[in-house]
Amino acid sequence: MYQRDTEWHAPILWRSEYRNILAGYMRRGLLTLEQAYAIQCEAEALLDGAEHEPDARRVLELVKASDCSAYDCEFVALAETFGVTVVTMDTKLIKAFPKIAKPLIEM
Repeated sequence: MYQRDTEWHAPILWRSEYRNILAGYMRRGLLTLEQAYAIQCEAEALLDGAEHEPDARRVLELVKASDCSAYDCEFVALAETFGVTVVTMDTKLIKAFPKIAKPLIEM
């Protein structure tokens, strides 16, 4: 995915969400602590300089217009700011924002 599109942007909270995903893999025995940490470090390096704080008002407007969490709406607000697509596996987000949120499989 990164080889096809190197212009990635993410809200600052992506780090915590990403660590939570890695934690799930660790708990299921799919990654060791060392592997999870290496993956986290690689992701941080890839997004160095591309982390942003989305507009709070816009995030809350998106929350009001959907049933999505504020966390998810941060990604949508940021995508709007940069005129890019949110690539996700979150079907709720895709359904709420079909013009901007696309499934990973389509990308």
